[in-house]
Amino acid sequence: MTAPSCPDLSLRALGTEVRAQGAGAFAALREVRRLERLLTRFRPSPLTELNACGELRDPPADLRLALTHALDVAHRTRGLITPAVLSALEAAGYTTAPGAGPRRPAAPVPGLDVLAGVTVHDDLIRLPRGVRLDLGGTAKSWIATQAARCLTGDALLDAGGDLHAQFTQPGTLGVRTPDGSPLFLNVGSGVSGVATSSVLTRAWAGGHHLIDPRTARPAVTPWVQVTAVAGRVTVAETLAKLALLGADDLLRDLAPPGTRLIAFDDAYRAHTWEDGSWGRWAA
Repeated sequence: MTAPSCPDLSLRALGTEVRAQGAGAFAALREVRRLERLLTRFRPSPLTELNACGELRDPPADLRLALTHALDVAHRTRGLITPAVLSALEAAGYTTAPGAGPRRPAAPVPGLDVLAGVTVHDDLIRLPRGVRLDLGGTAKSWIATQAARCLTGDALLDAGGDLHAQFTQPGTLGVRTPDGSPLFLNVGSGVSGVATSSVLTRAWAGGHHLIDPRTARPAVTPWVQVTAVAGRVTVAETLAKLALLGADDLLRDLAPPGTRLIAFDDAYRAHTWEDGSWGRWAA
C-alpha cells in the first residue's frame, strides 16, 4: 500500500483493529475512541440509555448526527440498511459478542413507516414503541469519516475494512480477500472511500451479523464478501452491504459514477461491477 511514511498507529476499537497513518493519526484514533463510547451498544453509553428508556434528553450532538445519518441511509436504501435491527440481531444470537446469545424466534424489523416516528431534536431523541437501535450498520464508516478530519496531507484511516484515504497523488490500497491474499486497488488523488463487508467475520454457527430486514434473519447472500470503492467511505459501505443483500436494483439507482465493486462468491471467485457494466456482474 502506498501511503504516508509517518506516523502509523493502531488500536482495538469498534470490535476491530483501527489504523491511522499520516499527520494527525494520534488525534484521529482518540476521536475514534471518543465516538465509540457514545455509540456502542456493548457497554453503557448514551445509545444503550436511549434503547432502555425509549428517549434521551439532551443527547450528545454526535449521537444525533450518527442517528440522522443512519436514518438517511435507511430511507435511501428502502429500509434494507436500517438501525432498527437490534432485536433481530439479539434473536439471531448476537448479544455481547457474535453467537454469544441463544438463537430465538425472529424478531420483526420495524419498517420505514415506524422509523418515520423517530424524533431527533437538539434536546431530545425519542423512539417509537418497539424500536431499539444498533448503529453498527452505518456507524463504523461514519466514525471513520469524522475521525479522518483530524488527518492532514497524505493519510488514511482504516476501521476494520472501512477505509478513508486522502492522497495528493494516485495511490494503491491493499484489501484482504476471503482466502487471505491481497487485492490491490488503484485510487486517484484526493479523497477515496473503500469499504469491505463480509459474512465470514462477526459470524457464528448458523448466523452472521448482516440482518436482512425482509426476513429478520442473517441474510442469505449471493456473496461472502464485497468491497466497494467510491468517493466517500460512508457511500462505499452502503453499496457493499446492498451488494451482499443482492439488491442490484438499488445499486443501479444509488451508485455514483466511478463506483467499483468486487464481490467474492462462496468458492472465493471474484466478480466485478463497474461503470459500463451496470446491471450485471462480470466474473
